Amino acid sequence: MLDIYVLFCKFNPVQINDRIYGRVEINDTVLLELINSSPVQRLKGINQAGASQYVIAGKTVTRYEHSLGVLILLRKLGASLEEQIAGVLHDVPHTAFSHVIDFVFPSDDHEYHEKFHSEIILNSEIPDILTKHNYDVNRILDDSNFPLLERELPDLCADRIDYSLRDMAASVGNRDTIKTYIENFTIYNDEIIFKEPDIARRYAEDYLMMDRTRWSHPLEIAYYQILAEAIKLALEKGILEKDDLFQDDTYVYSKLQGTKDFEIRNKLSMLSPGLTIIDDPDDYHFFVRNKVRYVNPKFSNGEEEPQRINTMYSDFNAKLTKHIERVTRGNYIKILAF
Repeated sequence: MLDIYVLFCKFNPVQINDRIYGRVEINDTVLLELINSSPVQRLKGINQAGASQYVIAGKTVTRYEHSLGVLILLRKLGASLEEQIAGVLHDVPHTAFSHVIDFVFPSDDHEYHEKFHSEIILNSEIPDILTKHNYDVNRILDDSNFPLLERELPDLCADRIDYSLRDMAASVGNRDTIKTYIENFTIYNDEIIFKEPDIARRYAEDYLMMDRTRWSHPLEIAYYQILAEAIKLALEKGILEKDDLFQDDTYVYSKLQGTKDFEIRNKLSMLSPGLTIIDDPDDYHFFVRNKVRYVNPKFSNGEEEPQRINTMYSDFNAKLTKHIERVTRGNYIKILAF
């Protein structure tokens, strides 16, 4: 299913048909060249959903689609061309299967790919493209220069907004609601906020819903852990090399499927719609904790200082606290059938 396409020609604009923002034209030469660069084109083969793309319907969003979506959103918000450049490049270091690799090499921040951001960009054609157009690659590599693109939780940022809206559209629809959210964003002191508190609250609750039912659902986490275990085994047995992880999903998955190793093939057989699990702290096959995702956005009518929605809606504050506690607790996964 191709929801976003680019018609690239050296001197012509790019026409993008995006599932979130509709038809958009990009005619900045530097952006055109970056979109057509090898590191960005590689993202077409990396699914945002990682392991569950193989077993759960609606998991069709690629890192390429998301990267162009971030670029489009930044344009809509009036971001500088430099910040748009950073936006289209922000996911370049992602490995195959996206955040599955954070389960292969676990850490508290679940951001394994970020270690390779500079390396991948500097060892590609991207620095030459940027230099040709008088942009400093070192400034582009520093997220702190781009407050609309990236911010720490619980703030809004273009990256966080786009992947959440994109996954909502792919999995649950809500097109009219998504349009309402986009129309309600505004900028205050280089920060994305909402104009209206009730819309800010609806978005924050939808975001929690996506984390609860999709990103941090125990079944989703089980699929991630199982694929991660297959990859670990393949790395230990020399079936995969670390450099393979910087190819795309199909390349790595084909290597896994092609092996005769029983342990790896058994793991892959678990990636099926028939996987049945329970969460049992007293009897489990593995314990795994996912990254906690939530937002507590600010809003302002333009006349008052922005405030966060939890200061206005105490019930949302209770929902937020409960969600953070649940995801932080982790998952005690027992596999019943597959």
